[in-house]
Amino acid sequence: MKLTDKRFWIFEAFTILFAVVLMFLALIILDKSLTMEVVLIIVGLSCITSAITWPIADGKQWFVFGLIYEALFIILLFASLIIDGLIRGLMDWIGFTLCFAFVFTIAIICLIPSMVLAFVGYHLFNKNITNKE
Repeated sequence: MKLTDKRFWIFEAFTILFAVVLMFLALIILDKSLTMEVVLIIVGLSCITSAITWPIADGKQWFVFGLIYEALFIILLFASLIIDGLIRGLMDWIGFTLCFAFVFTIAIICLIPSMVLAFVGYHLFNKNITNKE
């Protein structure tokens, strides 16, 4: 992965759009409001996840690409929630269980949109492979 690769930056932009659209869908479905901090954390986690997924999943099938993206996103989200709970002193066995249930629910809801993102990312990789030959 090179930082001068335009396909990487297009994928990062698509990831930001993906995260924002997912949050707006969650707002509509849950009928709740989100603070700007939550929006920035989710968008930041999505960007970090896509930057890690891009070199790991290079040349793999789009479904594997989506699974890697989804797993990394869930791991980063779970870790950030656990660390935040530990810093605030709110993490006990019940808090850990609730955090796990919350993240598991998000993982199930985000699986299909992550596969859509992976499909687009895979086609960006395909262009990369065909351009090299």
